[in-house]
Amino acid sequence: MATKATSVALPDFDRETHTQHPPRMSFEEFVRWVPDGVQAEWVDGEVIILTVSLRHAELSILLASFLKSFVSMLGLGDAYHAPFLMRARAGGPGREPDIFVVLHEHRDRFKRIMIEGPVDVAVELLSEETARTDRVRKLREYEAAGVSEYLIVEAREGREGFWFHRLDAEGRYQPVQPDAASRYHSTLLPGLWLDPRWFAEDPLPSAERLLLEVAPEAYLERIAALRGEIEERGGGG
Repeated sequence: MATKATSVALPDFDRETHTQHPPRMSFEEFVRWVPDGVQAEWVDGEVIILTVSLRHAELSILLASFLKSFVSMLGLGDAYHAPFLMRARAGGPGREPDIFVVLHEHRDRFKRIMIEGPVDVAVELLSEETARTDRVRKLREYEAAGVSEYLIVEAREGREGFWFHRLDAEGRYQPVQPDAASRYHSTLLPGLWLDPRWFAEDPLPSAERLLLEVAPEAYLERIAALRGEIEERGGGG
């Protein structure tokens, strides 16, 4: 049973080091306390401040850019990256997926400073601090909350790993199996596939290259449309 957090006088957040250990607090206190731009989560009264490595940051930028462009081009929804708080179910923890997709039909879940309800696709990048939480605890939480697809990508130096889960008809996560070309396909986002080999490349590929691999026609049409807009405005040199 979760321990109820008591109302306390909250200290100022240490913006320079992010190492100050906060007291236990309620979810409402946490929302008021945590500063903008800080990646933090709330679980049963405990506040967890998250930090990331360079590789984690690079993977996050790549996947967020790729997914945002893909779902935008195809008119499916939008993609975002942390920090942005999600409370997938009432009374549950406040989590901040590294990257997430929300379909257009679920935009009503967005509130001013958080998402109330599950995102449609959640992506977590493993770090030394979060690996077990992402692979075990969050998997159970996201499954129970109804996050349709959950992708986990290894982001620790010198390691490789890729785990893709999809809710079945009974609301339980099942591992997504790759096709003959070792690519993993989303059913929620038609036409989207991912190749784990991308994330082992050094340097990492660009989002533009991935878009040309996955959705070449849509991407080239988008480039042509943007070029046309620039010409209409008299730009482009």
